[in-house]
Amino acid sequence: MTNRTTKIAMGMIAVLAFAAFVPRARPAPSPGPAVAIGELLERRAEAVRARDKDAFMATVDPVSEEFVGRQSRLFDAMGSVDFASYRLIATWERLGDLVRPSDRAKYPDAQDVVIPVTEERYRIEGFDAQEAAEDIFYTFVQRAGEWSIAEDTDLNDLALFSARHLWDRGGLEPRSSDHFLQWQHPCSGEGCLTLSAEFLPLAERSLERVDEYWHEPWTRHVIVAVPASQGELRRMLQTSIDLDNFVAFAYSTIDLENGLDFTGHRIILNPRAFEVQTEERILTILSHELAHIATRSSSGVFIPTWIEEGFAEVVAYDRDPSALSFLNAQVDAGEFRGRLPEDFEFTTGDGTDIYMSYQEAQSAISYFIERWGLERFEAFYRRLGRVAVSPGTTTYHVDRALKETVGVSLADFGSAWAGSIER
Repeated sequence: MTNRTTKIAMGMIAVLAFAAFVPRARPAPSPGPAVAIGELLERRAEAVRARDKDAFMATVDPVSEEFVGRQSRLFDAMGSVDFASYRLIATWERLGDLVRPSDRAKYPDAQDVVIPVTEERYRIEGFDAQEAAEDIFYTFVQRAGEWSIAEDTDLNDLALFSARHLWDRGGLEPRSSDHFLQWQHPCSGEGCLTLSAEFLPLAERSLERVDEYWHEPWTRHVIVAVPASQGELRRMLQTSIDLDNFVAFAYSTIDLENGLDFTGHRIILNPRAFEVQTEERILTILSHELAHIATRSSSGVFIPTWIEEGFAEVVAYDRDPSALSFLNAQVDAGEFRGRLPEDFEFTTGDGTDIYMSYQEAQSAISYFIERWGLERFEAFYRRLGRVAVSPGTTTYHVDRALKETVGVSLADFGSAWAGSIER
């Protein structure tokens, strides 16, 4: 199938990847270089805020010609973004200095080379109540006693990729409605994804649908990013999954400054899959993605994919009696697995297998709501989402939350749901 949607929480992948490199990282440099690099990043951030290209380019190592060109184009494109705030912070305490001998060898004339994690923190005017937080792996070089930025891709071979935004590939043409900001590159001619004038009104209708199912406070102002190609989409998401199986993604950054917060909420469209969708399908897709974003403020690390995707599908199909027709056909054919789907089954396998996982998840959450009510489901979700990083598996925490909110174990819930289908 090519019309599925999914939730992407890429920051968790990055957190897990970082752990492998902490033991090999050098300690943070002495206060002198750390202070100088902090001042460099503040000058760079101020240049973004002030739209001062000369000051921005003065932070770039002039020896790195290809990087200089990329940074010049980046600054020009950032002029189309309405930043409410913008900061860059070298976070030495997270991983220390990640530079390797092979990285140093790329800059033989430099006095020193360091690669800390640099946090890019920003808010988009009118849409981000909290800062989006992305990681960039700037390579800082010192020449003649002065520090500058020479590259941001030196750790790509370790799968430690610097964040890429839509504006990294060029300027944006914004369109907006009461609750949505649509970002897209200027494009004309064959190969461009052209969203109709009804796209933003459909987005507003999808917000109304989400409000019928989720009653906790949430942002209700969302940016929709439209990449020009699947290559651009893949780089933004930093994923290796088969994108042809998915039509859109709910994306949030993960802010580790105060525990673990989801911020910087975006809907990112898959241009190849989205261009063939009808208006009714667009309404369904946007409702699904908005359901993910609506629940993010209550979400947590122990909420499995079948709960996330199941609820989003319930919202998206809004009591459509034909919504589970594929699952019903599989049951009639004796293909029902009789168990809740595992997380990996939502992104691996062929399109039919993935679609089956979504159908099973939707059926399970529909069963929950029909048996105990929507209010109790919201209480269950909030209870499970409150669990921070702590001992215990996802199965343990889901089981505990179910017992506390509806009085049944996870095993009993799974059996009762499967039994309701097989009858």
